[in-house]
Amino acid sequence: MIIYKKIAMSFYSGILSYFIIAPIFGERGFVNYQKLDNNLTLIKNHIGKLKEIQKELKARYINLQVSKSEILKEANKLGYYPKNSIVIKTNNNKDQYSQGQILTLQNPLSKNQNFYFISIAIGLIYYFLSSCIIQTKKITKSNKLASNSSKD
Repeated sequence: MIIYKKIAMSFYSGILSYFIIAPIFGERGFVNYQKLDNNLTLIKNHIGKLKEIQKELKARYINLQVSKSEILKEANKLGYYPKNSIVIKTNNNKDQYSQGQILTLQNPLSKNQNFYFISIAIGLIYYFLSSCIIQTKKITKSNKLASNSSKD
């Protein structure tokens, strides 16, 4: 009967540890919600920067449609220059285009957080510790009985 009690208690300790650990570190735990909140802030900042860039590009686009001097400035940036009212491209090997920044997450999400195995391990540890404690109690009890019987 004692072994069933130990197994039941180790099972309950595993379940209890799972229900304690999962709300903190689990898929919907506090730690992941904090990471999501940080990533939301990061994305909002990037969206704000993209809106500013969009406004700037829209203004440049309108200027390119209207102003010939603006067209010449942009052509010069791309490696073209005017010669006798014809725009000619220079062949330099410089990189003319840059793609911009890529949105990266500051703290990438950790994978393989399996709390079932942690809970099973805690349950097994509890089982073995309870077995050891019961064994030491039996040994000390038998030693006391042996010492008491030898004194008599």
